[in-house]
Amino acid sequence: MRRHGGFKPRVALPLAAMVTTLCAFSMLDPVFATSGWWYGSALAVLVVTGIGVALSWSRVPAILVPLAQIVGVACTVTAVYAPESAILGFLPTAASFSALSDLIALGFGDIRMNISPVPVSAGLLVVMTASLGGLGVLVHLVAVQLRLAGLAGMALLALVFVPLTVHHEGVTWSAFALTALGFLLLLAVEGSERSAGWGLRVPPSAEAKNTWASRTGSYLRQLLTTAHIAVVAVVLALLVPLAVPGMVNDAVFALASGARDGGQTVTTVNPLASLRRDITSLGDRRILEYRTSQSRPDYLRMHVLDTFDGENWTMSPVEASQRNRVDDQDLPEPDGFVTPAPDQLATTQVTVSSGTQRMDFLPLPYPTRNLAISGDWFTDPETLMVFSPRGEARGLTYEAVSAAPEPSSAALARTSATGARTVDSRYLDLPDGVDPRVRELAESITGDASSTHARAVALQNWFTSGDRFDYDLSPEPVPEGADPLAHFLFEDRVGYCQQFSAAMAVMARQLGIPARVAVGYTSGTSVSADRWIVTERNAHAWPELYFEGAGWLRFEPTPSSTDAQPSATVPGYAYPAEPDTSSPEGPGSAAQPEDSEGAGTDSESGETSAPVPGGNLADDFGGGTVVEESFPWTGVLIGIGAVAALLLLPALIRGAVRRVRWGRARDALGRSRAAWLELRDDLVDLGVEWRPAESPRGLGRRLENEYRLGSHAKESLRRIVAAEEAARYAPDPLEGRGLGSDGRTVRLALGALQSTRARITAVLLPRSLYTSRRF
Repeated sequence: MRRHGGFKPRVALPLAAMVTTLCAFSMLDPVFATSGWWYGSALAVLVVTGIGVALSWSRVPAILVPLAQIVGVACTVTAVYAPESAILGFLPTAASFSALSDLIALGFGDIRMNISPVPVSAGLLVVMTASLGGLGVLVHLVAVQLRLAGLAGMALLALVFVPLTVHHEGVTWSAFALTALGFLLLLAVEGSERSAGWGLRVPPSAEAKNTWASRTGSYLRQLLTTAHIAVVAVVLALLVPLAVPGMVNDAVFALASGARDGGQTVTTVNPLASLRRDITSLGDRRILEYRTSQSRPDYLRMHVLDTFDGENWTMSPVEASQRNRVDDQDLPEPDGFVTPAPDQLATTQVTVSSGTQRMDFLPLPYPTRNLAISGDWFTDPETLMVFSPRGEARGLTYEAVSAAPEPSSAALARTSATGARTVDSRYLDLPDGVDPRVRELAESITGDASSTHARAVALQNWFTSGDRFDYDLSPEPVPEGADPLAHFLFEDRVGYCQQFSAAMAVMARQLGIPARVAVGYTSGTSVSADRWIVTERNAHAWPELYFEGAGWLRFEPTPSSTDAQPSATVPGYAYPAEPDTSSPEGPGSAAQPEDSEGAGTDSESGETSAPVPGGNLADDFGGGTVVEESFPWTGVLIGIGAVAALLLLPALIRGAVRRVRWGRARDALGRSRAAWLELRDDLVDLGVEWRPAESPRGLGRRLENEYRLGSHAKESLRRIVAAEEAARYAPDPLEGRGLGSDGRTVRLALGALQSTRARITAVLLPRSLYTSRRF
């Protein structure tokens, strides 16, 4: 019958699937440093949709549609990223595959090496276009061909976990709302198309009235109905846990529980005020004790102060979100940190004294990779601070596994000029009102330094060498209206760790070195081979500076004194690097100045780019591997897994259909109908002719005459036929308790008579999924 109306069902549903997929791309925006990353991916999804619509009008078997779409994605990737080596600019060749393989390897290297937001590179774009194009194929297969729009939503939901895993802000509300709206559109169109097939066929005269406007109105009504159901479901999911106390702590309602407490943004006592209170205390109360596998344990850090307002260093608020809850998994990867060797992992068991004042941030060695603790604790993924919005650490015992590789001074001397390529630029921010003399002083101190490391060491040594500064826990108050930083550096030059760490962090930022201030405790006092005691007098503040390839490293600008923290130590890498008298072997040699050969200069922009570490630099930093030369096995495994999942998806869906059908068969009539419909689908899957007009008895006779079924299979087939006849024509249906087993017997018997190819096709590409069916 000729259809009327311009907006046809076989076009509406593919377009809705395409729009939904494109809307879901917005959830990935926080992961990338620049916009426009999605252009190639959107083109791939458009190609997938176009192929699907074109083939739906042809007589091509439906099973070939996803295969053609995969080829279309490959041609799109080739046309966008390797057209010079392709036939006609888009047909892949061996040369284009080789070029794309190199780009994919670089893309996976970028993913492993960079932190979010990731700089957009050609390799990363190839990976994203191929991956999201494949997602478009999967969504079209499930939503359009299999008519399972709800299941397609689960595939799109997988995109949510990318920003939740690698980005500290997660998914924005606008992106999530846009994706939800797209998904509601898909459900509405799919529901409208499904309901349009119900009931009697509309006569041609009435069907002619089914214009584009009327069909659009049907979609809008279905969209409103779907939206109402979705809103009610979301409201109930959030409100029911609040009204039923017994459900509050269940894992399913953890997000609602966090929202109920109103404690998403966590604040704490001013860390510097706490620091001053502890180190100026007349007593020396025990704060904690710990046992460690390290012979020389490092400091225990609690707070990170990342913002300087011109007078004070403050800590940005942290967020207690469920994705950052401390559990049995590893803590987030620290910025710029090279994976340590197994022998560089240290275990520290900490017991906080019961008499300690409120402690909602945990003292931990940096960087902690795994934490075992009871209670409601969260981690800030950028700084690795661990905190609780409701509990406290007093009296708790917890165990931390930390990575403590110590880079050599020579290795640090070969690192990037700024490190800002892979760390948030806010660690270089300073207010406009900083006294210009501070920058002049920093530049004069480091004028002879040839590397970032040398400048950092020069700053540290300027504070600690000679008799420029005096350590005093009770410095004179800053005069009214004076700049505290300038007064400390140029006038008074008296203070304690707070002033020294704050001043060095500001001067480091002025030299282009990302810096922040950490507050916590020094390692304390050793009382046995592996047991240490930390008291109030061990409270301390120190600067942390960022080095590309090594991460955040602490320095010690506080001068030694009988009144200073007795357990304060200078790390081994915080000393000047030994001069390298050997002849340089290449750009990575320590003997070459950082600003000449060690850093590449772009001939067009004139900007200096960070050098790539040499082959043995990762070993100097304490372990890990250099990824630039390694084969991207992770990407290959992910690709193989994705292809395998795509190939097995029809078989899994066919099994789900069978389970749902038998699960709904709760009486004799239901079991009879389920057995008959399963027989129909099994025949279609195996390529055996199914005649809808054929009676049950006629089908049974034909199968027995055309196929050499064994006696057991014949009896099973006859029972299924008798049950269907009774369900159709008899007053009471047969009991049919063993019909499920009978159906399996017939399926196996018919399958054994088919070719190997037919049996494989029946399992992996069941044709019944592409035919009109009802449960």
